[in-house]
Amino acid sequence: MATGAFRFTVEPGASTEVDVEAHFFPRKDLTEIGLAPLTSMFNFAPHDAETGTGDYRPRVHDSDGLSVRMANGEWVWRPLANPQKLEISTFTERAPLGFGLMQRDRDFEDYQDLEARYDRRPGVWITPTSDWGAGYLTLVEIPTTNEFNDNIVSFWRPADTWKKGEERTIAYRMNWGGDAPLLQPIARVEGTRTGIAQSGRRLFVIDFTSENESLFEGAVPYVSTSSGSVRGAVVVKNPETGGMRLTFELDGQGGDLAELRAVLLKAGKPVSETWLYRWRK
Repeated sequence: MATGAFRFTVEPGASTEVDVEAHFFPRKDLTEIGLAPLTSMFNFAPHDAETGTGDYRPRVHDSDGLSVRMANGEWVWRPLANPQKLEISTFTERAPLGFGLMQRDRDFEDYQDLEARYDRRPGVWITPTSDWGAGYLTLVEIPTTNEFNDNIVSFWRPADTWKKGEERTIAYRMNWGGDAPLLQPIARVEGTRTGIAQSGRRLFVIDFTSENESLFEGAVPYVSTSSGSVRGAVVVKNPETGGMRLTFELDGQGGDLAELRAVLLKAGKPVSETWLYRWRK
């Protein structure tokens, strides 16, 4: 329970900016707090391990990933999922430089939906403009059987308890538009696909793209998993996009869940976003 006051300063444009200043006055001690919350919808897409929808459309979602610029400058891309049960993920204990629920697939052919026009849905990027303190960037994925419910939530959760009667003030900027408002000088994840390899193991295919193709010269993949093992990680040129395609197989070895991580490196330094994925059996 809390009372509060908000100031919103809106600057319309191709990317609409909303500066938010929020003052909170807890009426009791609070331990479960979500700041700068975003909600979205994700039903299905080709990177789902199993869709089984029977839908004529290739994908249905308002956002397809959580993008994060970590406090250390690392860029992270986490494809969203429609899980079988409620799932909560945390990504950092330091306030990020920015984060957002983004829609990267921008062609009509990606959706084939003349009514919903998911290809035109905006992404929202959050930039902290005050000290948020310690806490956790949180992603909540809620099972849904349709496209009418917002089942994706992201927010910043403060680590400390907000004490009764103590005023708390935070500020941040929201950018509503097609992409993050920050310059991204590294390759980005353009697409994620998954299926079954001839070996019977789970296959992952990740496309990286960049306007600076020299980033890919001499780049090598680094792929890791929290359980099981990674087999046959290979990166090849994708002549259709001008980027690189990374493929690998996951040997789950009987596990029910694996946190996957992949990045392209050159001389030990990342030249791409860090791709994160939660595989569920």
